[in-house]
Amino acid sequence: MNLETYSKADDFLSVAGKLLRSDEVRYGLIYGIARRVAANPHHYGKEDPWFGIVFESAGISTLAWRTPPYLVGLAWHAGDAEEAVSLLIESVHARWKVIPGVTGHREAADPFAERWSKDFGIPIQLTQGQRIYRLDSINSISEAPGRLRLATVADRDLVSDWTRAFAVDTNEVTNRDRAENEINRRLEEGEVYLWEDASKPVSMATKTRPTERGVAIGSVYTPPALRRHGYATSCVAGACREILKSGYCFCTLYTDLSNPTSNSIYMKIGFKPICDSVQHTFSNAT
Repeated sequence: MNLETYSKADDFLSVAGKLLRSDEVRYGLIYGIARRVAANPHHYGKEDPWFGIVFESAGISTLAWRTPPYLVGLAWHAGDAEEAVSLLIESVHARWKVIPGVTGHREAADPFAERWSKDFGIPIQLTQGQRIYRLDSINSISEAPGRLRLATVADRDLVSDWTRAFAVDTNEVTNRDRAENEINRRLEEGEVYLWEDASKPVSMATKTRPTERGVAIGSVYTPPALRRHGYATSCVAGACREILKSGYCFCTLYTDLSNPTSNSIYMKIGFKPICDSVQHTFSNAT
């Protein structure tokens, strides 16, 4: 095996693009991130992004990336994941002595976290099992009272507050300045949906990381006092309906496997499980 690294997303995509396009759901996270970084190298932060591809004799084994200050990401395709992880840990540690964690397909992310923790004495603070879902059509569901609408710049404070609350709920590593700038862009580009009841916003969902055929749903949030009324279900279903109407073939999303309620809600809407992922955060994350 050998590892090639790339500082430019275009160079990475020129090599990995065929594999990424072959399964836009399984590889949707890295594909969507790379496409955004190709358009704007510092979309996710001031520090330069990093991409890596581990090759085996038959072709690509594992893909890796980091857009600081976020976690290292891994997408496994084939071959010996343990050997691929050894090469990636050496490369990542040469560049960053401290990382907040690792996320991605379990085949690579689990051994990466275990090796990083053992080799550098860094405890794993939190592990979150995740599942990747795909939706091609929306099931017939009963909607909550209210209607879907796009958020506008007038909703900025609300969307900002809910985005921070979502990050706390999901233990998301975030940079506040970047998050605030990202909210402005999302509002301007019509990427934030609100479900409102009696003209009052009660739930939020966003669309993110588009690929050629699909769009990811993210930041699904309902304030605690407003939960259990079906607002999130209606908001996500409505957002997916608009995305499919716009010409995309499918929607994807990641769920926390420790939350059976959200997983059952998404399957009720029409999402079907594709594969599992995991996120490990380290105790010395800064």
